[in-house]
Amino acid sequence: MTRAFHLIIDCITGDTGSIQMLVTNLYDLPGEYVSMNPEIFSAMRAGNVKFLDKMKTNNNTPLACFRNETGDFTLHLAAAWGRLELVKRIVSECPCLLLETNSKDQIPLHAAAAAGRLAVVEAFVARVNEISDGLSEEERERVNLYAMKDIDGNTALHLALKGGHLKTAACLVKANHLASFLANNHGVSPLFTAIIAGSLTLVEAMMYVPGQTCNLASKLEGRKSLVHAALKAKNSDILDVILSEDPSLVNERDEEGRTCLSVAAYVGYYKGVVNLLHRSTSNVFECDDDGSYPIHMAVEKGRVKIFLKLLKCCPDSQYLLNKQGQNILHIAAKSGKTGTYLLQVIKAYDLIKNDLIMEQDVDGNTPLHLATLTWRPRTVNILNKFTLGNHLHIRNKDGLSALDIAESNLQSNYVFRERMTLMVLLCTCSPRGFKMIPTSGITLKSRSEKVAGNKYKDSINVLLLVATLVATVAFAAGIAIPGGFSSSTPKRGIAILDDDDFLSIFLVFNTLAMQSSVLAIVALIWAQLGDPVLVHKTFHLALPALFVSLVSMSSAFFCGVVATTKHNPWLFDSIIFISIIFLFVMMLILSARRSRRPSIFMSRTKSKGKIS
Repeated sequence: MTRAFHLIIDCITGDTGSIQMLVTNLYDLPGEYVSMNPEIFSAMRAGNVKFLDKMKTNNNTPLACFRNETGDFTLHLAAAWGRLELVKRIVSECPCLLLETNSKDQIPLHAAAAAGRLAVVEAFVARVNEISDGLSEEERERVNLYAMKDIDGNTALHLALKGGHLKTAACLVKANHLASFLANNHGVSPLFTAIIAGSLTLVEAMMYVPGQTCNLASKLEGRKSLVHAALKAKNSDILDVILSEDPSLVNERDEEGRTCLSVAAYVGYYKGVVNLLHRSTSNVFECDDDGSYPIHMAVEKGRVKIFLKLLKCCPDSQYLLNKQGQNILHIAAKSGKTGTYLLQVIKAYDLIKNDLIMEQDVDGNTPLHLATLTWRPRTVNILNKFTLGNHLHIRNKDGLSALDIAESNLQSNYVFRERMTLMVLLCTCSPRGFKMIPTSGITLKSRSEKVAGNKYKDSINVLLLVATLVATVAFAAGIAIPGGFSSSTPKRGIAILDDDDFLSIFLVFNTLAMQSSVLAIVALIWAQLGDPVLVHKTFHLALPALFVSLVSMSSAFFCGVVATTKHNPWLFDSIIFISIIFLFVMMLILSARRSRRPSIFMSRTKSKGKIS
């Protein structure tokens, strides 16, 4: 038995003879611990106080010796289940259990705090205060329940906060302020956790020490990025409390090496950015450990409002480069949708300069190169509008322009974003010679890839099936035309709507759909022979024919429906509106199947560089 146990018992009972008898009994036990039977376990769970008297009468084993398979003593169980009267009785009879740990190195206070048993925690605090009054400062530290840590380094305050028991946590903070600054094995202090939880009252209680100035930087263990935590929680009140208490924390970096301003830009907390800029603008020009600046973080995440605020406070920040030599346009070009919107904002505010859009990073890539590498067709289109395509011929260190990258990295199987990106670049490079109708889109390959006829057999079969379906539908529509046929003389067998202009247009489009699909079928039958050269030639014929057949079939359906419903103005207008929208979308999607330029299938020599 440790001297701390003697002190605790002495302070509670004040009877030296009783103390020595209790100590002797504990040491004379047969074995160190006794396994707890189900009857004791059930009594502890039910909070049966009378059972303790029964145990003292019928059992020679002291209460302090009973332990279950997980190492919990009777006081652990009673505390975890919130049996207040039972807890008081056990502590009164066996105060040494206050310091006993289970298999997780947790004392009963840990168990009560983790379960949020406020009344039990208050009882423990009151008893510890009674004990501490009679101890010296050194002895108080030895029996400081609030600083004791479990196997994960968590104090009782850690566990209360982890479980979201804020009232229990407040009770523990009031009992011992210094426990708020202790870190667990993960370097997380209760103060850090309270900030993440956004509890202003609890944070203020943790940092307020009567008669002392709280120097957080010196007292805090583990992670000191409290400002970062407040920014992530997006709580301006907590942010003000922290910076007012210890302004030096604004210079701390988080575990990823990011500054406070970078984190605020990353999470999109505008009020936090304004707060930090109001205190100092020097952090705008302070980079993170990865070499990026706050303005880069704002651009990458598409935080337009924060981006404009940073530019307003520090206009020169638009010229900052990260470790890869990339400016804000490089970051925006590869960031996706948010980058596209941000580029539009940059253009609207006239913040872009030719030296930014033409600037090359350490690999020689311009913003257009990066937008192409990440297949951002909208971004490529916006960048081209900035300079009217003047930067299209800039080459990186591999000797590749943006168009070269698109052509060399394009996959042989169809990927919509890749085709759209290539189409935008081709439009800018040769707008007059650009063709909207796809030709050999399915057979596109890298420059070094050899064509195999069997490789496209599945694609040929799919297109053949589509062409056959279109031909079948067109044939059926031609036989059963809208409105039907007259059954009376003198126009028996003639279409009832033969004088309607829309019916005439319907027949023209339906005929086009029928004949085009038949032409595609014939061409695709030839492609089944497997000759690689023949495959390319048949695709140049079959794909445009199938494109025409699909557009014609849609147009024929539109004209046929209008011919029979034009007497209803509301329905007529609705059909026209819907059909125009979907026809436009269909043509846009089909036109994206644009082939490469003819020269792509020919080997081109480059003066330098290698295509990866």
